[in-house]
Amino acid sequence: MNTYALDFESYYDKYCSIRVLGPVGYFSHPDFDPYLVSVVGDDGYEFVGDPKEFDWSILKDNIVLSHNASFDQGLYLFGVKAKWWPSVDYKEWHCTADMSVYCGHPRSLKKATEEVLKISLSKETRDAMKGIEWSKMDEKFKQEVLDYATKDSEYCLQLWQHLSESWPEREREISRMNRESSQKGLPIDVELLREQKEKINLLLFETENTIPWIDKAPILSRKAFNAECRKAGVEPPKSLALTNKEANEWIKKNGKEYVWIESVRNYRRVNSVKRKIESFENATYSDLRFYGNIMYFGASVTGRFSGAGGNLNLQNLPRGEMFGCNLRHLIKAEEGKKIIVADLSQIEVRTLCWLAEDKKSLERIKKSKDIYEAFAVQFGLWEEDSKEALKEVDPVLRHKVKAMVLGCGYGVGYKKFSDVSGLSLEDSEEAVNLYREKMSSIVSYWNTLNKSMRSSERATQEFAIKLPSGRNLNYGIITQIQKEKFYEYYALVVRNSARRLMKLYGGLLAENASQALARDIFCDSMLRMEKEGIKIICHVHDEVVIECDEADSEETLDKVISIMNTPPSWIPDIPLDSEGQILERYDK
Repeated sequence: MNTYALDFESYYDKYCSIRVLGPVGYFSHPDFDPYLVSVVGDDGYEFVGDPKEFDWSILKDNIVLSHNASFDQGLYLFGVKAKWWPSVDYKEWHCTADMSVYCGHPRSLKKATEEVLKISLSKETRDAMKGIEWSKMDEKFKQEVLDYATKDSEYCLQLWQHLSESWPEREREISRMNRESSQKGLPIDVELLREQKEKINLLLFETENTIPWIDKAPILSRKAFNAECRKAGVEPPKSLALTNKEANEWIKKNGKEYVWIESVRNYRRVNSVKRKIESFENATYSDLRFYGNIMYFGASVTGRFSGAGGNLNLQNLPRGEMFGCNLRHLIKAEEGKKIIVADLSQIEVRTLCWLAEDKKSLERIKKSKDIYEAFAVQFGLWEEDSKEALKEVDPVLRHKVKAMVLGCGYGVGYKKFSDVSGLSLEDSEEAVNLYREKMSSIVSYWNTLNKSMRSSERATQEFAIKLPSGRNLNYGIITQIQKEKFYEYYALVVRNSARRLMKLYGGLLAENASQALARDIFCDSMLRMEKEGIKIICHVHDEVVIECDEADSEETLDKVISIMNTPPSWIPDIPLDSEGQILERYDK
């Protein structure tokens, strides 16, 4: 069996772009032209030229690689349907960008090549290709593009040869599954999409026209805003941020009299909703399905998924209505189908207790129907033998305990906890101290991680946290930086395809480990769902979105919940729970 690296080159410009249109919208744009494919094999084979002239049968029963398989494999599959080239039964198709970031290197081919292969790769040719059709390139530039495309495939193959042994089979399957779920698309209610587009465009127009300086300065000009405030005899606030208490009080006092104050504050948010709606429209194909991407290992330390950038971040859709628009409701099951949404309940609380070997808490969690009632008992705030449910008798106490459980597990101080929870400083200090007293295993876990990190720094050894899944969180060589009276510790980790300093401490390390373990458990459940023939069309953090026949929806939901409640074989003693619902529209 041979391995072939494949890379498409295609026409793109400001509007005919995958960033604007999403993959399928881009491939179906009238100006789109996949004019070049380069293929380089480990058997010495090389091809670069028109995809219609490539012998696609070479890929049969072999491994195919691309450094952005979401694009290249997606384009190949689209081209098969469009009859641009023949279908071929390749053995596997892997993404070396996913592999690179899993192995702790940058995602981009340029930076991965520099770091792993020690080769400088220029992307100037790619930039110069923007807006130029193949037929209009002169011969010199055509040859430059041919050479550029060949090099991309060569380096893609070399990265595979250097790193593939460090990329476990299970992670390759997660990468593939994530890519294929995005290729299924999301069913869209195009009529509601049209209505919401009209509504938000009208609101944006009305918002703009309440702003006095609209034709004289940029709408968000702070200078113009301050001048208008003083013109009205009002001293402007230092900040307009939604989270700023003083700004909120100032707007409450002055916003009703001067409508433009609220308009300025809302303008950016209204425009953001407008762009999201446009992104839905741009990437919804003629089959009435939206095609976007979710990035494997988007958070390079924990391995959690993230939005893939470009046209729309599916990992961060607003909940509920914003300015009369509910973006989640745009995702609607087709006739005869249903959408199932299910998620792991309090998964990070469970993984943190497991990592800290807090068997007492795990046992309480396992036995209790309400995890926050279990912790209220552990904190000494509720009677264990009470015949009444905490959520019914004292919802305020339950909310406080929930805030403590979710907010204090990673070393937060009482001032920050007060900001997050809304409790007074006095109550927050009491809550943080109570948590640390009653959850001593968690505090010990922070300290253990801290000591291990510092020992690695002193020994000039790479620091890593091993997970029960077999994965390591590798922080590399730790750097110690002296402050006035203490030391801080930093790791150089990949963020946004670049190496950046990350400050480390016990609570943060515990958070990373807890989130990483939660991610591995969630991925394991999705792989098991896939084996059962369950159609995953999207996933958001610890939540899975499934499409199924309406007649099978109850049975499918039961099967999904059973899978999610069953721990992976490599961590059989963690108590898991999940909940789900059958929906016509996505709403979670």
